[in-house]
Parts: sequence; C-alpha cells; structure tokens
Amino acid sequence: MIDLTNISELIVFILVFCRLTSFIMYVPAFFPSGTPQRFKIGLSLVLTFIFVPLINITNLTVNNSATFVVLIGKEILIGLALGFITTLCFSAAQMAGQLLDFHVSFSMSSLYDPISNETVSILGRVFYWMCLIVFLLIDGHHIVINCLVESFQLVNIDGLALKPELATYMIQVVIEFFTIGLKMAIPIVLIIIITDFTLGLVARVMPQLNIMMLGMPIKILVGLACFTLSLPVFMKMIVNNFDTVLEAIKGLFNIMPCIFVFFASEGGEKTEEATPKKKSDAKKKGQVAKSKELTSALGLLVITLVISILGGYIVNSLKQTLTMFLRDYSTISIDNDSLRGIFITSFIRIAIVFLPVAVPIAIMGILANVAQSGKILTTEPLKPKLEKINPISGFKRMFSLKAVVDLIKNLIIIIIIAYVGYKFILSNYEQVLNFGGFRVEAILTSLGELIVDILSKVTLVMIIIGIIDFVYQKYQFNKDLKMTKQEVKEEFKQQEGDPVVKGKIKQKQREMSMKRMMQTIPDATVVITNPTHIAVALKYEENTKSAPKLIAKGQDNIAIKIKEIAKENNVPIIENKPLARLIYNEVELDTEIPYEMYQTVAEILAIVYKLNKKTKS
Repeated sequence: MIDLTNISELIVFILVFCRLTSFIMYVPAFFPSGTPQRFKIGLSLVLTFIFVPLINITNLTVNNSATFVVLIGKEILIGLALGFITTLCFSAAQMAGQLLDFHVSFSMSSLYDPISNETVSILGRVFYWMCLIVFLLIDGHHIVINCLVESFQLVNIDGLALKPELATYMIQVVIEFFTIGLKMAIPIVLIIIITDFTLGLVARVMPQLNIMMLGMPIKILVGLACFTLSLPVFMKMIVNNFDTVLEAIKGLFNIMPCIFVFFASEGGEKTEEATPKKKSDAKKKGQVAKSKELTSALGLLVITLVISILGGYIVNSLKQTLTMFLRDYSTISIDNDSLRGIFITSFIRIAIVFLPVAVPIAIMGILANVAQSGKILTTEPLKPKLEKINPISGFKRMFSLKAVVDLIKNLIIIIIIAYVGYKFILSNYEQVLNFGGFRVEAILTSLGELIVDILSKVTLVMIIIGIIDFVYQKYQFNKDLKMTKQEVKEEFKQQEGDPVVKGKIKQKQREMSMKRMMQTIPDATVVITNPTHIAVALKYEENTKSAPKLIAKGQDNIAIKIKEIAKENNVPIIENKPLARLIYNEVELDTEIPYEMYQTVAEILAIVYKLNKKTKS
C-alpha cells in the first residue's frame, strides 16, 4: 500500500508518474490526438499506483528543490526517450508506405488523418494500421508494459548519469529504423523502377504510344499486385521491427548507468578563490566577465550621439543623392562606361552616408569589449566542440541557474523599456497628432527631435542596467571560477609537483649536499667545536688574500661526524664555544667569515700554525 503522507514515497510516486506520463503523451499510436488528456493522465496515475510497489527505493532523499527539479527533468527525458523509440517502429512502417506511394503514383492522393493530425499517403496509412494490428496480435501492449517495468529496474529513479554516448546511440537507433523502413519498401520500389525502365524501352521502340497515360495505371497495377503478394514478408518484417524496439530500449538502459551526479554537488563544494593560473587559462579560452547589455547600451549611446550630431548631415546627403540620381541619371544612355560610373558614384555616396554612422559604432563596440575583458586574441571559442551539439549538455544549459537569471534579466529589461516607451508616447501623444498640419520639413525636424529624445531616455536606462549587469557578471564569473580544495591541490601538484615526491627530492638533495660537505673536511685548516653540540670547519689559504671560508658545519650527530673525519685526517680541533656558536648561526656554507670575526679566528689560526710547526719539528 502506498503511503502518500510519507515524503519519500510521495517523491517516488511523483517521479514514476512523470516518466509514465511523458511516455504516454509522446506515443500517438496508442493514444491518438483525439484522446482526452484526462484519460491519459488518469491512465498514468493507475499505472503509477501499480508500478510504485514494484520499485525498491527505501532511502531516497532529496536535499533541495534544485535536485528535485533535476530528478523530474531526468524522468521526463527517460519517458520521452522510451516513447520516441516505440514511435519509431510505427514511423518506419509508415515511411515505407509513403516511399511506395511516391513510386506507385499515389503520392498525390494524400489525405488528412484527424487521429494523428498530419497529412499521410494511402499506403503509408495502410502500413501504419498493419503495424498496429501486428502489434496487438503479438501482445505488444504486454511487451511495452514489461519494458516500462524493466526501465525502473535498470535505470533507478534516484540516480542517472547521462553519458555523451547517449546522443550518438539515439542517432544510431534512428538510422536503424530508417534502414528497416527502406528494407520494407526497396523490393517493390525496385520492381517499379524496372517497370519504368521497361516502359521507357517501349516508348523508344513505339513512340506512337502515349506512355505517360499508359504508364500510370500499369505502375499502380504492378505496385498493388506486388504489395498484395508481399504481405507475408511485410508481416514478418514488422514483427522483427518490434524485436528491434526491445533491443533499442535495452541498449538505451545500458547507455544509462544508475549513477547520478548532481550539478549542485559535483566535485565537492567550491569554496576556494580561483588561482591566478585558472584565471589565466580561462582568459586564454576567451572566458571573461562581460556584459552584453553594457556593450549594447554603449552602442546605443553612440547611435544617439551620431543621430543628434550628424542627423542633419545624413538627411541632406540622402536628399542630395536622391536628387542627383533623379535629375542627372534619368536621361543617361546605358553602356559599360556609364554603368561603371553609376556603380562607382553609388558606392561613394553610400560610403559618405554609411561610414560616419558605422565607424563610430564599430569603434565603440570594440572599446566596450576591450574595456570589460582586456586584450584577448584567441581562437578557442571558434573550435568545434561536440558538447555544443550534445542534447544532454544543451538540456542542462537550458535549465541551469544562469539560464533562469538571463530570462529574468531579459524580462526586466523588456518591462522597463516598454514602460519608458509607454510614458514617452503618453507625453508626446498630442504633438504627434498635430503632425498633420506641419510642413514636411517641420515634420522631419520634429520627428528627429522625438527620436533623439526617446533614444536618450532608453540609452540612460540601458546604461544603468548594463552597469548593474556587468557587476553581476563579474560576481558570477568569479563565483563560477571558484575551486574546490581538491582542485587547488591538483593544480598545485601540476605546477609544483607532488609534495611527497618533492619532499623526497629535497631529502635526496640534502643527503648529496651533506656528502659533498663531508668530503671537504679533510681539506679544512681547523675545526672549531662547542665542544659537543656544534662543530664548524674553516679553510684558510695563506697565499691568497681571501679570508677564511666556512666549508662545513653541523650540530649533534653531524658535529660528531665532522670531528671524527677531522681526527682521521689530522685536522686540528680547537674548542671555542662562543665562536663556534657564532659561526654556526651567522655564516653560510662556502662563504667567508665576516670582518667582526677576523681577530678571534686569527688567534685560533695562530695556535693551529704553532701546533703544525711543533708536529713537523
């Protein structure tokens, strides 16, 4: 028993009802155009009450209204797809009949079918009814109900990922049924073509015969005879046609795996601001924040200025051009030279009128786009992409939040401009009525003033709307560019490398640096210690003017290692806690000691040289 007071069961009921209703509404073979809509909806409700207990959905949860709308849209899409494939079976048979009508000379005898609300040919309608009779004889209604039940088992109502292959598959299904229709008609069509060829030979041999009058009844007779003899073959092909319907529906289910990823939660919540790299990549693709309304408003501003400033010039130029052609070219003789002169003159006169208007508008359009998005030179938007013609992607774009916002924005613009126009007409209504008593020149002048006035008001409104829209587009663009934390990590990995690998590389570099440092200790002049925690090794070359250089330093275990190597290579080890600590903290490897340490280091070097002299003596 269905408990419609339970929110989860109510949602399931609504989704099942949407799929069944869209299927029933789409298939005219079962429910002709005269079928009352109440009956269709009632049948959908009855089937929904039957199907819902068969659907094992216990934990369906809908977090927000956007998710629910997407689920409803998905169910309607599935129902339409099932209805489309089912209708193709009858359409293939009807197409075969219409193709035969064309060759049998019945195409002129078309009739209006009130059931399907379309004009069909005779054999096309015969094939259609044959297909419907065969459908009932093989219990096709049972097959359809079984397919609907299987659709809920294979494509759950709580999940669906529409793959890009779906559009390709639907095209393949259409091609398959088109091929079936051709196969049904081709045998008789070939016979009719052979008959035409034979009649052509007869006309060639006996030209006195009126083959046109004789050929039509012969082709009708041959066509009907072949149709009658081929009825068993047609019946078999129609049965196979319904088998193709089952295969197409099962293939449709295979192309729709039961995993639905909502756009609201795709890839996690985008909370991180876009990185400079992502902004740069978006700009390279031509994706920038830009308001079409602001560009249009600035273009309208230029038009207003051009009309107000150059309006008189444009009218005078047109008047002079019209006068010149009516006066100077009405009696001219037409030849090649005169035509060339007329063409050149016309081109110049058009340029004189057109360029002062078109050039400022084009320049403002370019400047408006550059001011909003900067200098961009890319061919990325011009590249053909399959997503642009993918009906699934198009469906998502049609029902996206951006489409809703654009719709609301366009409605607001229309309402505001309509109101401005209404107020303008209301305030200038009496002046326009008095135009009948004006001279032609005065009418043109007053009309120009009215045009400039209405353009000024509309331009002001459009500029305000454009600025607001640009701010919104900037906000929406930055919001769309936001990234999830995972995307930021992935981008960091691509730019900087994997942190784990990078850490291992740094560790390897430290080991190699340590190894090189240890290899320089035997060349040291003296090792100064803390004495236990710190050890630094200095190298001083007497024959050079450079100061002593720090070639190794370390603390704890490294200090012990430095002292061990120094002992093995007879390098003097001197204990001086303050100096060892100072050198370790202040001096970098492979750099000379600073001036402040010269005195202390010199004293230690003097001790070292004395020890070396005693050792040698």
